[in-house]
Amino acid sequence: MDRACIIYNRFARNAPAIDRVQAAAAAARPRWQVDIFNTDAPGHATQLARDASAAGATAVFACGGDGTVNEVVNGLAGSQSALGVLRGGMGNAFAKEIGINRRVDVALASQLAGARRRFDLGKVNDRRFLLMAGVGIDAAVVRAVPEAWKRRLGSASYVLWAVKLLLRYRPVEVAMAIDGESISAELFWLLLGNTRSYGGIVNVTSEALVDDGHLDAYLFHGRGYAWEARTALKLAMRRHHGGRGVSFHRLQQLTIETPGLPVQADGEYIGQTPVTFSVEPQALDVLLPADRGRELFGSDVP
Repeated sequence: MDRACIIYNRFARNAPAIDRVQAAAAAARPRWQVDIFNTDAPGHATQLARDASAAGATAVFACGGDGTVNEVVNGLAGSQSALGVLRGGMGNAFAKEIGINRRVDVALASQLAGARRRFDLGKVNDRRFLLMAGVGIDAAVVRAVPEAWKRRLGSASYVLWAVKLLLRYRPVEVAMAIDGESISAELFWLLLGNTRSYGGIVNVTSEALVDDGHLDAYLFHGRGYAWEARTALKLAMRRHHGGRGVSFHRLQQLTIETPGLPVQADGEYIGQTPVTFSVEPQALDVLLPADRGRELFGSDVP
């Protein structure tokens, strides 16, 4: 019997009822023994994932939002255990991107019976990210939204705070190096994508591949309300590539030397610059439902 575990974040805003999680785990028998572990505090999921992998778990499922997924990723990176995802948070960006069913039992069964594929991971200094990392306005929003408002309004709280901050946020002249080449730019927003879906809403890094050993980065360096409005509209229409004040880079390493800019990874505020972003090729196995996620790979998917 193969072993799997579910790391269950009962504090997540849309966490499924524990009895449904238990029923899904029971339904996986006799092929799988599925254990459930509860998180107690921020960061706990990383240790639980590390312990589960060390104990020989074939698969470790993150049941929560993208923050929970990020913690589990950091516990599993470089191990022989594969990541699975059960929807339970606000955005669920990765779960949406790879077509994870809302029902816990269906989601668990489809991944256990699906494909196992190797993913690159992004890194912010020593912390891994599966999806995206950002510097500038989006990280400022993530930092600013109070937890109480997240619980009350969910994803809408980010929209409200984004509108509020856009009225006063200004680009900052920064010094950076992209794959060793030094440049300077007025930075409004930098987004680096390992995958494509930003917040489960729009594909900003729409050509990113999880197996190419690179990150896709967009540098937004315009100024003024008119530019912000025009760029927001182009983002919504996926026509931002090549737009005024927008530059694209496919890279392996990017360093921002200028201090004091906010940084987020997988939707979680993680601190300020200076910071180095890099890619860790083929760092993690991920479970995918059958025939899902093919567009994220440059190599042939069996």
